[in-house]
Amino acid sequence: MLRRLLVLGPSYRRRKGSGSVPAIERYDGLFYRVARKYLKDVRDVDVLVMKDDLTLVDAKTPLPYTPPEGEKWGRQPISEESVERARKRNATILSKKLKDGGYSEVFIAMGKKYAEALPDYLSQYNVKVVFPTSGGPGPKALALKNWMSGGQ
Repeated sequence: MLRRLLVLGPSYRRRKGSGSVPAIERYDGLFYRVARKYLKDVRDVDVLVMKDDLTLVDAKTPLPYTPPEGEKWGRQPISEESVERARKRNATILSKKLKDGGYSEVFIAMGKKYAEALPDYLSQYNVKVVFPTSGGPGPKALALKNWMSGGQ
């Protein structure tokens, strides 16, 4: 059975607490809440989470609490060097995941600014890439909900 891959971007909202918790539980933005709600009912979706340094980790990777930078999300500067460094690392991670995973679709749930840290060649792996880029958070969250429940 073919699997689907969800790639979640970093989130300003995060759950505080001592110790490390899985990345999918540490972040608490809108896309994370939608994903956690529907992951309970689906068995064919794997999740990667983008950390603040723009690199991808498995959703189960333990992360300690780190406060978000800045007073508002989206206002912190992202240097070209950090994007390039993350893109190279993410290319290796995604290449291995897509070669080994037997995925039919990849859903990218993040803003365009963060998506720059992903490699451009996902389509070479013969997967459908779903990346809603228009509308605000609401329509994008609805697209994620529909995709998670198989409506895409």
